[in-house]
Amino acid sequence: MELIEHYQPEYVIRFAERVRPCDCPACQNRADDWPATQLKLKNQQRDSLDAGCETAAREILLNPQAFVLHTSTTRPDSELGLSAWDETLNQQCINLAVHPALTIESSLYATGVLLSKAQRYLDNDQSDPQLLLEMGEQLADLAERGILDEQLQLLPPIEVNRVEALEQMGAMRLTLNLPAMQKMSMMLKLSELAVMQPARLQDRLRELEAVTARNALLTDQPHILRNALIYKLYGECLPGPNADNYGDVLMSLTRMMFQLKMLCAMWLEDNAQLTHDDVVALFSAWFSWQRGNVWKGANSADYTLLCGLSLI
Repeated sequence: MELIEHYQPEYVIRFAERVRPCDCPACQNRADDWPATQLKLKNQQRDSLDAGCETAAREILLNPQAFVLHTSTTRPDSELGLSAWDETLNQQCINLAVHPALTIESSLYATGVLLSKAQRYLDNDQSDPQLLLEMGEQLADLAERGILDEQLQLLPPIEVNRVEALEQMGAMRLTLNLPAMQKMSMMLKLSELAVMQPARLQDRLRELEAVTARNALLTDQPHILRNALIYKLYGECLPGPNADNYGDVLMSLTRMMFQLKMLCAMWLEDNAQLTHDDVVALFSAWFSWQRGNVWKGANSADYTLLCGLSLI
């Protein structure tokens, strides 16, 4: 039987080597291989961890080398195929996520440009992976020359989309592993968003964005947000097999980043600093919540791509 590629990121290796088991709330009463996950495809297998486990989230988010890949071979254990188009598009998205000349915001913008072009190809029944490779090379060149950063700054702000995204956070019910008073404060801040009037929501957005701009930890350690982005692209193999609306894919990525930044800003309103432990608790709770609340739009790809870009 033909062997296939078997990928294990550094964070999977480090987690497997730990001496003590994780005792976070998500790991209580868990059995089997939790939090290990495997994406098994006909032509490859990707090992990962569920970031709902706080020890796993710590390894995924805090180590700049978390996504160094260890490659071996294994026997195929799935009939789920990944076309050359899907595999190439996923790799090009990952390439943009890790490009050293791009900020996390510029990486998301470049991904949006790539997905927009890929959508046009798809709509015109063009599915030659070489088209994606050429587009990836062009975007990498623009990144090196600083042009993508310039284009991102020229995007017109569409605040109404950001206000709507903030309002939707009012429906979040996070299982936060925090002291009781801090947990209560965070949940109250989230619940209030669902009942705020539009004018107050707009003010609230601006307050939180001002706090985000002062977030020293995420500014000084950009690999935290970048690792969250790579984790989603790698673990879910986005856009995924047979995806036909790439706008939904971009929205899922920018919406994630927007919500994580807003959660950190809410935390900083009541606390002097955001520590690694705080990031792990907040992000891990978000990933647990997101498992049962996968975003799915009902609009055209073009419209959703535009909305996704406005959340960067």
